[in-house]
Amino acid sequence: MNYLKYKENKQRGTFNFPIEFYFITPDDIRYNMHYHWHTEIEIIRILKGTFSIILNEQIIDAKKDDIIFISPEVLHGGMPKDCIYECIVLDINMFIKNNNICTNYLKDILNKKISINYDVHKNNDIKIYLDKIFNCMSQKQLGYEFLIQGYLYVIFGIIIEHNLYTKNINVLDKDKKRINQLKKVLEFIELEYSKSITLEDLAKKMDLNPKYFTKIFSEMTGKSPIQYLNSYRIKMACDMLLTTDLSITDISLNCGFNDLSYFIKTFKKEKNISPKKFRGSTLIS
Repeated sequence: MNYLKYKENKQRGTFNFPIEFYFITPDDIRYNMHYHWHTEIEIIRILKGTFSIILNEQIIDAKKDDIIFISPEVLHGGMPKDCIYECIVLDINMFIKNNNICTNYLKDILNKKISINYDVHKNNDIKIYLDKIFNCMSQKQLGYEFLIQGYLYVIFGIIIEHNLYTKNINVLDKDKKRINQLKKVLEFIELEYSKSITLEDLAKKMDLNPKYFTKIFSEMTGKSPIQYLNSYRIKMACDMLLTTDLSITDISLNCGFNDLSYFIKTFKKEKNISPKKFRGSTLIS
């Protein structure tokens, strides 16, 4: 079974229209956004509640009507609270054409030479067009593909016109190193979560002693390493509960929990419901 990965490599939308739309409520398995990155742009619109999002090492406290613009390769994730939000993930390769005058700007985004400011929605014109894009993606009326591509070109034009981006040449080497080290830890968790993992195992991935590693990891993610590991395991358990007929005991073991009672306790703490009720309520709905 292919589970969700920290580095996502999935096809967005269709080959000819690589844009994907997600409407996320507290009942959705994606609700708590675990840390990941991808080569596409992601745009998040908050419809209700609040969402504390970490972009690399920057914490963004988003609220209703905020729109967060996430550039390619940025490590991101966070915790929503009483939140309903929408996400659009798009591959900007669809806009890169031979002899297109806009190609160089778009390649600079793809090659991480520039990062679009996360709060570009503060520009009122961009906010209007971003709202139009979300509405088009949710309704998908005839001709919406033309409108979305046109709106995106307008947005990119306004971003360039008003310099709503940051050149990445000033990013400190030590900051890049920490982010890349954290990615290694997250990849390790994604690959080995079903096995026994110690704090020492995780600390080795950042070449730090366990005490200092815990401090750095907590600062960057908002959770201790073991809290984060268990949270990821519960996410995988939810996926198995929804997509397999495995018993709860087997799912517990497959997700790295050797103690069933501890698994159930951790699941309840993370999801506010028992694994059995989670599976049953999902089947009924």
